[in-house]
Amino acid sequence: MQETIKNRIPIHIDLAPNRDKLYSGIGLKSNDEIFIFVCFNDETNEFEGYAIVRNYEIDKYREWDEEELGEIENDNSDDLINELRLEKMNNMLECLSELKSDKLIAIYTESDDKSYYVGKIENLTEKKVELKLLDEDAEWIENKIINIKEITYIGFRSNYERELADKNVLQSSRRL
Repeated sequence: MQETIKNRIPIHIDLAPNRDKLYSGIGLKSNDEIFIFVCFNDETNEFEGYAIVRNYEIDKYREWDEEELGEIENDNSDDLINELRLEKMNNMLECLSELKSDKLIAIYTESDDKSYYVGKIENLTEKKVELKLLDEDAEWIENKIINIKEITYIGFRSNYERELADKNVLQSSRRL
């Protein structure tokens, strides 16, 4: 995996049998705790956003073949590869600390890998993160406290989070 990360080779990451999830992207960092990658959006055929998964969740990975590499319409990966301060992101707590200033993040937990929470970090301790949640209509709803040890996935800076944040700002400005 380290050689794949070093060479910035796109991969598919398979979480089965732990979870019914398959992700694609370019690995940025892998250690005993976490795997951080730039996500590939197969609807737009370009890279966008980031994800962090617990390393024990990854059952296997596979480098892309030539045909899959040909599906990249706009290789914008260079714009994303050096954006994160990876040296400060070694576990979920450190990653969340680095993401405190992000407008929105998405979190999956061990107890429910079908739905996820989208929100802004309101409070962070060594064991818990408190999110101010945003619903699908970009309306602020209740806060949710999540045990960090239960987080299996963090997504951030994807088109979805950006569009939701922009919609929320637009709605808030209309109320003023």
